Amino acid sequence: MAGGHCLRAPAQGACPYANICEHCPSFRTDTASIAVLSAQRVDNEALAADAQARGWIDEADRHRSLLARLDSLIEASAG
Repeated sequence: MAGGHCLRAPAQGACPYANICEHCPSFRTDTASIAVLSAQRVDNEALAADAQARGWIDEADRHRSLLARLDSLIEASAG
């Protein structure tokens, strides 16, 4: 995490605030960011698969939610 660190304990489960910016209704992007969003999507897809394989269902669901949001942002940015 840039500029700091998280004190959340693993026993607390998945953080509901992870990737919060992408879910914020005030978040905007444009065609210049499609490559970044696409790379983030690839990484997040791997994280979702890993979480699912480990049985971390809440974590996998959180990653899948971000995947859907990234798809929406990429589609909207592409025009």
